[in-house]
Amino acid sequence: MTPAQASVGIHCTGDASCGTFWYNSGQNGSRTSFTGTGGINGSIKDLAGYKFLDSGAGQGTPVKNGAASFYNGSGAPTTIFYNSGWNGPCDTVAAYTVANQLVNTYNDNASFAFGASGSNCYKFN
Repeated sequence: MTPAQASVGIHCTGDASCGTFWYNSGQNGSRTSFTGTGGINGSIKDLAGYKFLDSGAGQGTPVKNGAASFYNGSGAPTTIFYNSGWNGPCDTVAAYTVANQLVNTYNDNASFAFGASGSNCYKFN
């Protein structure tokens, strides 16, 4: 699996998978974007070690168990999981959709998968 690249801002182009986590609800505060190739490539099995990079509330704090909102800039669903290893309660965000406030993974997000739609997830459409 190709590791995702963490960066500041939204960098969604072509068919690349792209998702942005925000520290606060409503796409506010510090943010970090993850980009990878299509499908599940670029997904993160454990968000430990990644930090919010952009200026604003939460800058420098861990993304793991710290995100309140998410933008899915890829052309396929992206699922955020409560546990590492793509397990536990989840939120699935449809392609090109904003989750202004995560439900099952609000400040309890440990992994995410591009191109995945969880079976018992809260669905953002």
